[in-house]
Amino acid sequence: MNKTPSSDESKQMLKWLNQNRQMLLDLYKNQYVAYNANGLIAHSESLREVLELAEASKQIFAIYLVPRRTASIEILPIRFRTIARHDWQPNYHVKLKHRDIEMSTTMLVDSGAELSLISFKVGQDLGYALADAESKLLAETIGGRVEYVLRNVEMTIDEHSFIAAVAWLQTNTGGEQLLLGKEVVFDKFSIEFRQADEQILFIWRGDS
Repeated sequence: MNKTPSSDESKQMLKWLNQNRQMLLDLYKNQYVAYNANGLIAHSESLREVLELAEASKQIFAIYLVPRRTASIEILPIRFRTIARHDWQPNYHVKLKHRDIEMSTTMLVDSGAELSLISFKVGQDLGYALADAESKLLAETIGGRVEYVLRNVEMTIDEHSFIAAVAWLQTNTGGEQLLLGKEVVFDKFSIEFRQADEQILFIWRGDS
């Protein structure tokens, strides 16, 4: 079982990811990669395969699903670019667990998202499936409508575990970014963004 990285380890791993994102986009589109601060450990289009390879390495690691498109990270497919851009994204390590599948992954912390979001591929690989005759929900975005269904997932952030609802996309948006939204998460933690320091602070509040 993969050990949860410490706060310092997590910072160094995210630093590696930010510095090497373009390389991952160039070489490993639409693949899961297992990585840590020392570099790439394993890659595969199969989540189970990359988890097995990474576990066998006996190293601490996190999982990142590399987007298909190399031009951007997409948020339902809206993207803004400024002229003077601080090239940092507020990513954080989150462990997702459903039944016997567990992945320590990287999610974009989005204070504007009501729900956390996982892509169709990630949901499938975690073992989710549609029930017979299950109705899909619709969300409106600037880019159009997307279909999704709600699923509960066990999240672990900084060794604190809880159940949260996620929107499992049923529409292929062309991007695979995982979002960490407000529902449950922002009640459990006080969250501080420090862009100049390229850090996010999660302060546990529990059930208060």
